[in-house]
Amino acid sequence: MSSLQESLSEYGEVMLRAIATQWQVAEDDAEALPARLAEAMRDPARLRAFVDGLEPEARAALARVVAAGGAIRGYLLTQAYGQVRRLGPRAIEREQPWRHPASATERLWYAGLLFRRYGRLGGYHGEVYYIAQDLLGLLPLEASRAAGPALQPVAQPGPPRDEGLALALDLETLLARLRLAPVASGGASPARARGRRPAPAEPGRLAVALLSPLSPRWRGAADPERLALLEHLALRARLVSKREGQFQVGAPARAWLQLGLFQRQKLLFQAWRSDPFWNELWRVPGLRCEQTGWRNDPRLPRAALLDALRRSPDGWLRLADLIAALKAAQPDLARPDGDYDSWYIRDATTGQYLQGFAHWDDVEGALIAHLVTRSLFWLGVVALAGEPAQAFRLTATGRALLDLAPGPAPSGLPPIAVRDDRTIVAPPDASAYDRVRLERLARWVGREGEADLFQIDAESLWQALNAGITAPQIIAFLTRASRRPLPAPAAQAIEQQAASHGRVSLRQAILLQAADAETLRRLRNDAELAQRFGAVVSERAILVPEEHLPQVLERLKSLGLWPRLDGSLAPSPGRAPVWSAHGRSRGTPPSEGSGGAGTTGSAS
Repeated sequence: MSSLQESLSEYGEVMLRAIATQWQVAEDDAEALPARLAEAMRDPARLRAFVDGLEPEARAALARVVAAGGAIRGYLLTQAYGQVRRLGPRAIEREQPWRHPASATERLWYAGLLFRRYGRLGGYHGEVYYIAQDLLGLLPLEASRAAGPALQPVAQPGPPRDEGLALALDLETLLARLRLAPVASGGASPARARGRRPAPAEPGRLAVALLSPLSPRWRGAADPERLALLEHLALRARLVSKREGQFQVGAPARAWLQLGLFQRQKLLFQAWRSDPFWNELWRVPGLRCEQTGWRNDPRLPRAALLDALRRSPDGWLRLADLIAALKAAQPDLARPDGDYDSWYIRDATTGQYLQGFAHWDDVEGALIAHLVTRSLFWLGVVALAGEPAQAFRLTATGRALLDLAPGPAPSGLPPIAVRDDRTIVAPPDASAYDRVRLERLARWVGREGEADLFQIDAESLWQALNAGITAPQIIAFLTRASRRPLPAPAAQAIEQQAASHGRVSLRQAILLQAADAETLRRLRNDAELAQRFGAVVSERAILVPEEHLPQVLERLKSLGLWPRLDGSLAPSPGRAPVWSAHGRSRGTPPSEGSGGAGTTGSAS
């Protein structure tokens, strides 16, 4: 910034005399006037008296520039405190605008307290208003107070809503389900497959696949956007990965599940805070963003908002007050370059383009509200009150996540409880690793207070035994997780069912049927085929183990016996045939027009 004398020297004689009149400086020597004016204006007593005599709005405008470090983007000041009219020398002499200024900005301009130039200010390039460098430090304390509305606590406007640590618990549930049955990833999301961004309420593929099966179990809202965020953060933190066309539990999930509940939530919060890809602006329901090449960084408004929350007072605060405070103190939180014309955003209802700083409340204001009432609410940082939300407050979890208070002290995880009837009570803060393992041998049946209830019934135990888990392993796990011996009735029921398991077996195999008994005898006498056949079913049928199917097919074809493929072996659109062997492409079908002396099909 220039010095006061340098800035004054750029003015013509009429402007200098106008300023001198207000500061009561003799106007007889025009060439010496900048130096004499600068000396008079830098006198502390004179400066204090002049500033004290300004109108309140002019003092507030001056404070706004001081709070910004002595220089401010022009549109920010004029939007709040009015424009400066462009008057020529004759108009200045005639109208004497300092006597009846059109705005607070104009009052400071004609008093020589504020100057204007074009240049850079951070990432912004354009009109800048500034206070002369050697005058800035002399301004009285009253003028250097930060401008903008202060946040004041209010009465709670309605019943509070707090999601707490539900996001971490719901992700635990998702991982448990995914561990049992991976979900097809199917490539790009439905929106991206159609070449557009997701709609505000459009979940991802994983959330869609589990939306219905897990809907009774979500602890937080089953809001599609929340479930999409849950999926996104799981992928972002690599707790879920995409492998071989499927969503699967990621390698870091085990370590995450072994953390305490707050630490698991903290990891999700940190993943969200630094994530450049989850873009809330594109999900604000009232906005329709158009893809015309412009970009926004969603991390910037998050950082500004979290900083404002750290400095906010305790208690319930009005959402509208927070938006107004950020508009006054940090309006460029989402657009650091100050360009309010290059984003192509429409009002979703009217279709009107929302360009220019005049639409700040429609865009940035709506984004701040969305961040508070959606992302920060779901992450447990804030509680909400009113419907729709009118007020918010930081939660104990939020204060810990923002490093305003220590997190919960590490303590022993509570055990699960196993009842005589094999009902298992799992507190939400019990070991998440144990809670996920429970899903392999027990069925979720509901909740008792905040605790989840699981039931080891005949069906769930049968599935566990078929997965290779033995009764001693089940009893040992439940004993360790509950920290006490298993109730005798529960242990006996598990052992009894396990004892009867396997007396009857079902196994999937391939059934080869020959046209007649002689053909089958000939095949069984073939040395290569004989070692790959399974049990004989009848004089015309024999089983082929699945792992030997490719070699059996190749041998049959080499003998001139081209089998007809039935059932699940038959080729169908979208599914690769099964006849490959020894590196041959799975897409190469058998020769057309060949004869067949037999049929192969699946049998269970």
